Amino acid sequence: MADVSETKVEASRTEAESKKKAPGLAFRRFFTVPGVSPYDAVEWERRLAQITDVQGNIIFEQKDVEVPKDWSMTATNIVASKYLHGPLGTAERESGVRQLVSRVAETIAHWGQCQGYFRSAEDMAAFHDELAYLLIRQYAAF
Repeated sequence: MADVSETKVEASRTEAESKKKAPGLAFRRFFTVPGVSPYDAVEWERRLAQITDVQGNIIFEQKDVEVPKDWSMTATNIVASKYLHGPLGTAERESGVRQLVSRVAETIAHWGQCQGYFRSAEDMAAFHDELAYLLIRQYAAF
């Protein structure tokens, strides 16, 4: 009959082996559904993002900024003026929140995948979709 210390060592060894077999995070969905894009869960529209000074002079303007329909104009103006990537008036300029969120969510999910954070490709996809949903719905921001 094995003594208690041998049983504890064996249990620890088994636990360590099971962790080695399945490294990374299992990521469950809360807001999203597999196979349904989080970008399709909202209605989008194009707006004029414009910021003026006290005298009414335009200090920032970007036309046709794509945003979720339920976003405020303040949120639209802030995102367009501060967070869309690329020089204004060039093809490199992001045209809206869809591109911004894609850039951020895809980059973070890719970094996580490269560093072994996810247990499977499905877990990485779930993380990406959940993060995108949170950003689109303004439940989180960077």
